[in-house]
Amino acid sequence: MNKILNFIKKQKIHLIGWTGFILCEIFIVGFSTGKFGDIESYIIHYILNILLFYFCAHWAYPRVFENAFHWVWKLPLLGGFTFLCYLLLNYIVDTRILKHQSWKTVQELEMGHKYVLGVLYRAALFMGNAAFYYLFLVHLKEVKVREAAERASFQIELSKKDMEAKLEQSRNSYLKAQINPHLLFNTLSFIYQDILASSPKAAEAVMTLSDLMRYSLDCEFTESTIPLKEEITQVKSLILLHSTRFEEELSLSFETGDGIENIKFIPLVLITLAENIFKHGIFLDPQHPAKLAISYCGEFLSIQSRNLPNRKSRATSMHKGLENIRQRLEIAYGGKAKMHYGIREQYFEIEIKVRID
Repeated sequence: MNKILNFIKKQKIHLIGWTGFILCEIFIVGFSTGKFGDIESYIIHYILNILLFYFCAHWAYPRVFENAFHWVWKLPLLGGFTFLCYLLLNYIVDTRILKHQSWKTVQELEMGHKYVLGVLYRAALFMGNAAFYYLFLVHLKEVKVREAAERASFQIELSKKDMEAKLEQSRNSYLKAQINPHLLFNTLSFIYQDILASSPKAAEAVMTLSDLMRYSLDCEFTESTIPLKEEITQVKSLILLHSTRFEEELSLSFETGDGIENIKFIPLVLITLAENIFKHGIFLDPQHPAKLAISYCGEFLSIQSRNLPNRKSRATSMHKGLENIRQRLEIAYGGKAKMHYGIREQYFEIEIKVRID
């Protein structure tokens, strides 16, 4: 029932149009001639006429006019064939199905010129109306195509303006990113000059912090890989910076293998691992020293980190930083990089192996 209601709702204009046309034609012709046919005759003939209409509009004419020149011979050929089929169906209906049970006389049902001309008139009426309906569908399709093209053009224009706005925003952000660090580095320089005489150790820590921050910012605008010696230097500076915070010596070893300084690698991996040790690990216990090591052997770069975990630290923050490293390794090296981390014999261990071509 729902399908029928949906069909009626969707095709209501066609249904209303055909109902109005059929009723008007029946009553006008009936009252003007004084003759009415039986219901069965009306139903069958109007079904044939409606089928002829939609056959021409949706099947015949699209094939006739699909080429700019072929319609010259396709139209009379297909039109003539369609009329002959329509004539034959009408004759079968009138002489075999209805069996002369109509308001027409037997003579009028014989296959003569009057019968053929009568059927031709009906065929021309519905085939002509179908042609106008087909042209309306073509026009409607062209309108929809034009509207779609206009919408697409409008969306492209919106996207272009949005992209220009984002580009302008990025430019402003880039300029701010240049200005803000510049002010910060100037401020750190002033602090360094002020405390250098009274506290050389603290002044050196400020300068080391400034170098570390400058390195981190520069890495955002540098190439995808840099020589490892640059990051090794920064890791040593980071260890030196933290050593100024404590009176006792740090229990942290940073080991670098031979021949690795000129190997190019993505930045901020070593320094992030070192920061994790200082933030989430124990590095002041001589009985359980922390370790960060990097070596190169047989085309494989190996990075290892090992420390006792600090139970007071927030593990979720640590895992976020490590997952960031994993994602960057995957983007830069794909399947050539492997990273594993977890607790082993009470130590938190990280192991990274990357094949360097």
